[in-house]
Amino acid sequence: MDVRRVQITGGSSFMITLPKDWANSVGLKKNDTVGIKVQSDGALSLYPKGVLPTPKRSTKIIDATNTKDYEFFFRQLVGAYIAGHTTILVKSANPMSNEITASVTRFVQTAIGLEMIEADESQILIANLIEHDAIDTKKIIERMGMLVKNMTWDLYGAASTGNLKNIADMDVRDTEVDRIYWLTSRQYNIYQKDVVVPYKNGLPLYELTACLFLSRVLEGVGDHMVAMSNFLASMGELKADKGVYELGEKVTNLLTNSVKSWIGRDLALAEQCIKEANEMGKRMDRLSAVNKSEGERLISTREAMMFSTRRMSEYCKSIAEFAFNMAME
Repeated sequence: MDVRRVQITGGSSFMITLPKDWANSVGLKKNDTVGIKVQSDGALSLYPKGVLPTPKRSTKIIDATNTKDYEFFFRQLVGAYIAGHTTILVKSANPMSNEITASVTRFVQTAIGLEMIEADESQILIANLIEHDAIDTKKIIERMGMLVKNMTWDLYGAASTGNLKNIADMDVRDTEVDRIYWLTSRQYNIYQKDVVVPYKNGLPLYELTACLFLSRVLEGVGDHMVAMSNFLASMGELKADKGVYELGEKVTNLLTNSVKSWIGRDLALAEQCIKEANEMGKRMDRLSAVNKSEGERLISTREAMMFSTRRMSEYCKSIAEFAFNMAME
């Protein structure tokens, strides 16, 4: 670190000199202006000639000539988006198949801010048309938390009544959770590559890192809801079970409070959620042991939802523990 001594000029103004190597590297000359912006943490950002740096632009080229694994191809598209590339160019030496085109269309419809701006038989150009420079981390977590809470409530409701109507579209609902997670991951990578961006937007990197962690946990909850919905659907006709409904109430409340403790940096609520998650996990272990000792198989609705509850207690505990640590800032 280059340390400069503060001097006083004119009797009242504080002054420091700029490093000569830096001034030369950015082309500063006598009488040029330097933009100064105060950041939320008290740091100062300097912008040569008073101009904010323009966002860095990049293009990722994906060769689809010999593509046969379309899920792998789709993951390449998602990876390029999350990596922060401005445009994605899909090229092929042969006319593109319907499967390739369908994968690109699904990707563009799912990711936030993308459009196909050029397309012919040999290439497709996808561009990000929205600059996501600033993210409201609390609103993102609130949105994801609400989505997975509703998915959780509907899952337990379906298991308790035997009516699977409300979870038939669980995979579609999970897509909304995924697209928010992709956006958060994309912004995190952009911030990592350009240290000026977070300071320019007044959002400390640790804040976005925390948001990324939480969004990944909530994305995992969404995936779990889809898996459990598919499992219930495979079981055929289900019997109504009031005990499962009660489990659903407890799990949904714990999930809601865990997310709330992070948003509000609520130390007491986070500690309460950690304790409840620990007790919930232990209770599921005890109940599962009793069922196994009585010779029940792991195919009953109650046992399936006990497994889900055990997993959900772990998700909620992770959120609450992170909220507890953030509250100590």
